[in-house]
Amino acid sequence: MNRRDFLRTGAVGAIAGGMTYLAGHQPRQQANGVPPAASVVPVVGDGQWIWNKPPEGETGYLEPRSYKLDVGIELNSSHGNAWQVTATTPVPIACPEQKIEEERIQTFGCQAQIQQLAADSRQLCLVAPQMPQGQKASAVVHYKLTLYKQFHNYRREQFPNEQSPSNDIRRTYLGESPGIQTRSKEVKQLLAELSKNAPHPWDLAQKTTAWIRRNIRPQIGSYTGVVTALETRRGDCEEMAAIFVAVCRAAGIPARLVWIPNHNWAEFHLTDKDGKGHWIPAHTACYFWFGWTGAHELVLQKGDRIRVADRHKTMRLVDDWLQYGGRKPEARYIGDLTPLPPDSGGDAGPGARQKIPGGEWKLVGTHALDRYARR
Repeated sequence: MNRRDFLRTGAVGAIAGGMTYLAGHQPRQQANGVPPAASVVPVVGDGQWIWNKPPEGETGYLEPRSYKLDVGIELNSSHGNAWQVTATTPVPIACPEQKIEEERIQTFGCQAQIQQLAADSRQLCLVAPQMPQGQKASAVVHYKLTLYKQFHNYRREQFPNEQSPSNDIRRTYLGESPGIQTRSKEVKQLLAELSKNAPHPWDLAQKTTAWIRRNIRPQIGSYTGVVTALETRRGDCEEMAAIFVAVCRAAGIPARLVWIPNHNWAEFHLTDKDGKGHWIPAHTACYFWFGWTGAHELVLQKGDRIRVADRHKTMRLVDDWLQYGGRKPEARYIGDLTPLPPDSGGDAGPGARQKIPGGEWKLVGTHALDRYARR
């Protein structure tokens, strides 16, 4: 069943069930709030689970680590009848540093499927045409994932000064995004300052990263946007990474945000001398790595201009969302990440997390080295 037929089934099913009096009543919508991205305190690498320097003599996607993950939605119409209920929550993407080994949807009292929103953004969508008082519905996706650290030994001399990204890359990753005001005077002024003595895009990316670390004071809170962050010189990891993206795009360098639980960083795109494109990580908060990523992180989304057609809006970060007619069902959004021990047995390692109301993923593991993990 395709996405359009799937959603139509939910809407038509509610009317077919005898609720014809719904005509003219628009379902109410509620977002659960954009999850926090607040890991701004540098994390000390332990040298094993979190690198404190890149490896020697080895490149690529390294040190595979297995995880079990459950992502889902639970609804309960405890307060009265509900109808035309649709709920969504982000699910992980497949990317070079993250392989989806298993993906299985389990449902109760509803229909559900995974929707592809963009090349690197997906969500689980639950539809329940009718929910009489006291009815429950749930959709949970059970995953097995393999996560990798990455080190490719990127170097300035690999990339020509003059870049020629593809039309698709330019179209997707050079424009403005919600809260990333690439064409603002504040961004243009900063670009003019940083581009002095930075003739190469690699130089500009490095200088921008260093400027953000020196000049943006860590402050945890709701996202304010690039312009406000530059005016106040404050922000958490989201503002810091967004400033990097805005400056790169203003300079004609494609860039995007990478979203993980409670944190994000940026990637910029350069084409090497053989014409091959590379997405290069640039961490401006928490981990101060440039060109590599030395931790296993659950990637939920890449990009920051995601068109969600059913909500008629473009979003920087896809969030938990509920639409309903009648009485609002109680909603719980599930996220449960657990490291798995190697097949040969042994230590599964730190990093177990669980999603709590509001979208935050709390550390819930009891591993002795969880003190090194992001909080």
